[in-house]
Amino acid sequence: MSTWLAWISAIAALIVAAALIEAYVKRNRKRKLVDMRPNPDEISKVDGIERYGLNPLALAQAEHRRLEKEGWVAAPSQDETTAPDADDKEK
Repeated sequence: MSTWLAWISAIAALIVAAALIEAYVKRNRKRKLVDMRPNPDEISKVDGIERYGLNPLALAQAEHRRLEKEGWVAAPSQDETTAPDADDKEK
């Protein structure tokens, strides 16, 4: 029975030693900072922009032009009970 216990202890010790060695190697592996930096080409590619040829700046400018053409005015605050141009209509 003691030989079985010795074999089990030896196998357990080898497993623990292998785990400790792996953890030490992973922790102390030296990597260059440049290697960890993401590729600049991949950073600019956001889903949908590259795939569909969408340009966020052009889309925002087009939306701004559309809102200006329609005469967009900022929404009145919740506290206002009268329309902002009510005085003009009454006169």
